[in-house]
Amino acid sequence: MLAAILSIGAIGALLVTAEYLWRKKLLDAEIARKLIHIGVGTFIAFWPLFMSWTMIQLLAGVLFLGVLVSYQFGVFGAIHKVKRKTGGELWFPVGIGLAALLTDQPWVFAVAVMHLSLADGLAAVVGSKWARKHYQIGQHTRSLLGSFAFFVVSAGLCAGAFLILSRELPGISLAVFAITPFLATAVESISRHGLDNVFVPLVVVFALGLPTGTILINL
Repeated sequence: MLAAILSIGAIGALLVTAEYLWRKKLLDAEIARKLIHIGVGTFIAFWPLFMSWTMIQLLAGVLFLGVLVSYQFGVFGAIHKVKRKTGGELWFPVGIGLAALLTDQPWVFAVAVMHLSLADGLAAVVGSKWARKHYQIGQHTRSLLGSFAFFVVSAGLCAGAFLILSRELPGISLAVFAITPFLATAVESISRHGLDNVFVPLVVVFALGLPTGTILINL
């Protein structure tokens, strides 16, 4: 319980800091939002090291309610006042909760959640700052540079996980780790209204978990 309280406190401190910097006009809303996205998600990726799966699922629910209240009453403008319409901040804890529900392996959870924090977060920053060419999927527009950044980070996460785990799990397949970045990038590219925050971690959990027998409903 103490770990959960401290974790919520750490997330709250990050939110307050980003809100302060945004209100002082030291950060624009998009950058502040993505810094929160990256910082909170990366921290959460390591929760299984000191917290039970049930507690992680419970805290994901608490985060969802907290974001919903903030959205309704405008508590944290830094994560809501962006020019484009997105529900990603609401779907973010949903993706985390589902990942914690579907695997009992800390490494699968960590890689899945870091796709949310690092791959998605850095792709958005790179795409919004430096992208020049875009592509259209239906009525949905993505930047080529942003998608490439997502793929590169995803490939780095999967390669790092494979190198670390190949000695502990001798039967693990390199092909699974090689194909996951392509699947995750494709899903991120076609997702709309922030739903990539749900679908990307689910794809990663199933891609990495099913071949190694690590998919498990954690209730």
